[in-house]
Amino acid sequence: MTLTHERLRQLLLYDPLTGVFTWRQEKIKGRHTCGASAGHVDASGYCKISVDGQKYYAHRLAWFYHYACWPAKNIDHIDRCRSNNRISNLRDVSQSKNGLNGPLRRNNASGFTGVIYDGRRKNWVAYITIARKKKHLGSYRSLELACKARKQAEARQ
Repeated sequence: MTLTHERLRQLLLYDPLTGVFTWRQEKIKGRHTCGASAGHVDASGYCKISVDGQKYYAHRLAWFYHYACWPAKNIDHIDRCRSNNRISNLRDVSQSKNGLNGPLRRNNASGFTGVIYDGRRKNWVAYITIARKKKHLGSYRSLELACKARKQAEARQ
């Protein structure tokens, strides 16, 4: 059975300012009470909520609850906090755009995504990955120029 917008609103309350879901009514067998926080945070940091025996990510439910339609693509947490489901922190984006909002890699020395230092050539290299393909954006003498090239490429996506 597909979850309808009416059924979701019948069971849960969503606060768009806090991003928190709470139950409207007591569940059969008393597993939660009216006003109790719905869902749990899983090992990867996402909040999941079980509705009518089906598990849903809270960020997708928040979008559905607020806009009355399921997201067309991927829901991106703008601040990268997977449990922050405030509607102002969520956006419906392509997989490529979602991937651009990822954290820095542990071995990143520049402090910027998509910018690395080439020690052999003594310059900064900018790149962007789109649709799993790495695109070279150029080599630059300064970190600032390399970062500028990366940001311009992001803006075009």
